[in-house]
Amino acid sequence: MSTSPAVVVCGTVNVDTFVGVRQFPTAGETVIAEPLGSPGLGGKGANQAVAAARFLADGPAGVLLLATVGEDAPGDGALAALRDAGVDVTGVARTDEAPTGSAFIMNDGAGENIIVVTPGANTVTDPAASLGRPGTDGARVLLAQGELTPEHSAALPRLADGLGARLVLNLAPVTTRDRTLIAAADPLIVNETEAADVLGVPRDTLLDELLDAFAAAVERGLAVSAVVTLGDQGSLLVADGERTMVASPPVPEMPEVVDTTGAGDAFCGTLAAALAEGETLIDAACLASAAGSLAVRSRGAAASYAGRDEIRRCAEMPAG
Repeated sequence: MSTSPAVVVCGTVNVDTFVGVRQFPTAGETVIAEPLGSPGLGGKGANQAVAAARFLADGPAGVLLLATVGEDAPGDGALAALRDAGVDVTGVARTDEAPTGSAFIMNDGAGENIIVVTPGANTVTDPAASLGRPGTDGARVLLAQGELTPEHSAALPRLADGLGARLVLNLAPVTTRDRTLIAAADPLIVNETEAADVLGVPRDTLLDELLDAFAAAVERGLAVSAVVTLGDQGSLLVADGERTMVASPPVPEMPEVVDTTGAGDAFCGTLAAALAEGETLIDAACLASAAGSLAVRSRGAAASYAGRDEIRRCAEMPAG
């Protein structure tokens, strides 16, 4: 692996267990589920690191992951899967204080999902502990998510400054509204629900009103720049005083959505990798939208991610 990664990811590593249901249960209801394959690699940090590594696979610099797993068999399996995906795991610590994080994922017949996470060892990951860490010199992008503890997330701007890297923050979930953290994001990536949470407004706010209010907040300094992902509608970019809609490209020969799990992580990891290669935010978002669209064709998160060439071919298609 390169000693000068293009992207450093600081985030979580989980082992995902998938089950399928005809429809999601309501409160107090019991439903019968079917297992959907074997447990697999998950966690937003791991997923986004794999997505970035897939995009950068043929380049001179790769992806370094800063994370924590338990001293257990699931941790061994997660590290092996990350290595196989081309991620540098020399920054992943082991702890006997907590088990490797885990997630339980329900998929319904429409490909939508509900996810419940037990963070485990992920609560130990502290970005401040990686300040001055050998092997991070030259990193261009620091990519992080909202799955660290709020106290640990607060150290991300200092880590980015120490690396001399651009902070790309996917605040999912919105576990903190720390102004200093969010103000350093370039971009801040959220979906429409998370945008509402960041602003502190009702989640059922009309979409046009929400997007206008969010863009106005970014223009007033909420973040350096921002991306609001809108599923198959694409994404809204807010940067340098301008608002740009980026359409989601069609995916050839995909009759239906199979599983949306990890599609947002494919978007974020690809966007960070494209920015690290010097793409503009608009072009990076186009590539990220293609990666997210391609990720829904099969079950699972990291295992469903496309490579660089397929992403670029998809991104070049006319918008649907």
